[in-house]
Amino acid sequence: MNDPLWSRVWHTLQDEGLGSFWLKSLDALGYRRLYLLRRPLAEPILDCPTMLPVAIRWLILEEVQDYLAFRPDASGHDVTQLLLKGDCCLVARHADRIVGAIWGSNARMNTVRSLGRDLPLAPGEFYQFDAYTSPEVRGMGIASALSVAWLRHLRDEACVDALLLTFPWNVAHLRSYAKAGYRVESVVRCVRLGPWRYLLPLQQVAP
Repeated sequence: MNDPLWSRVWHTLQDEGLGSFWLKSLDALGYRRLYLLRRPLAEPILDCPTMLPVAIRWLILEEVQDYLAFRPDASGHDVTQLLLKGDCCLVARHADRIVGAIWGSNARMNTVRSLGRDLPLAPGEFYQFDAYTSPEVRGMGIASALSVAWLRHLRDEACVDALLLTFPWNVAHLRSYAKAGYRVESVVRCVRLGPWRYLLPLQQVAP
């Protein structure tokens, strides 16, 4: 049986604090706020060792079922279509099981599911999305190692910047990306009203 609402609210306040609670409440009411992070690829890309031995490689079509075992909430059709259209997924395997993954795209107009709108990319920019680590291995540096592997690949491909969006309350993601050299550049705000999505002007973040 699901916990009652008051219990979920209390646990959120205990685990994440009042600021996170209010942001999530506003999000539920239709006001979404995300951080846009940028990582210049001209800067040094340092190693991020993991506490768990993993093999990092690209996901291929023949491994979609492995991905679904890792992310049972995903759609096999959607994953297949992303790969067929040219998006890439870098996965980390431990004991031949996927324990971490992050997607990426260099399509000039990439639909951001968390916004329901397109994110226009300039030449040389690459957008990363849908990073996920299995709960039982979080905190072991896997997300940072995946980010570093992606960044080195993008540098070798002559890309200029890597971009990603994350929620302000996702402290674990922010720490992981900071280790890989990402910095918060601006705040992306979106107002949702039924099927409509309206993007507000970007709020720049002081360096």
